[in-house]
Amino acid sequence: MEDSYQEVPYSEPEPKKGMSGWLIALIIIAALFAICCLCLLLSFLLLGPAVGNVFSTIVETVEATTPMP
Repeated sequence: MEDSYQEVPYSEPEPKKGMSGWLIALIIIAALFAICCLCLLLSFLLLGPAVGNVFSTIVETVEATTPMP
């Protein structure tokens, strides 16, 4: 009696390709840029009124000290 089972040769799976170093560096730089922009936006939102008051005070002081012609 012959077996109908045939042995299939084992083939190694192809190695997975990882992300290239340039792509990883680009993702990291983009993330850092986004974090910096977010921090800058938050600082403008939180410190905006205080900075505006400083400039308003400077303008008022300059206007008060300059003689009118």
